[in-house]
Amino acid sequence: MRTKTDIRFVVDADPDQVMDALAAVELLPEWSNSYRDARVASRDDEGRPRRVFVKAELMGGPDLQVLEYDWTDNRSEWEVTDSTRGVKGGGWFEISDGADGTDVWYHVELYLPIPVPGLLVSRTLRRSNEEAVANFIDFAERFPDTETTEAV
Repeated sequence: MRTKTDIRFVVDADPDQVMDALAAVELLPEWSNSYRDARVASRDDEGRPRRVFVKAELMGGPDLQVLEYDWTDNRSEWEVTDSTRGVKGGGWFEISDGADGTDVWYHVELYLPIPVPGLLVSRTLRRSNEEAVANFIDFAERFPDTETTEAV
């Protein structure tokens, strides 16, 4: 089943702070309930995650995935390149300077090969994405002062 989600929101932080929060992929489980673990396997020339191994939780079942990231100054984009459950797709966060902070556009398209009615899958994933966005706003506004980040 193919699903598509688009959510636009505002983060009360500057764009650089929001991009830094997105680049902290190791902390993904702190704000997204869909992920239990995230480990960076490689980074690009600017130190941003390129290949990431994640342990995802989809519709009540575990999935080990490989995500490939691409970065620009205002966009974090990923694609699922391998999945133990056959998940395909990807998404992106696109940011811009807004009147009340940083405007963010979150987009994700996934193909989930699970035998569940489409309406149930769509509702469940929409609810999960809305929760992740609310958690991300809080995470990005506090970044880098998150619970697991140690002070230097």
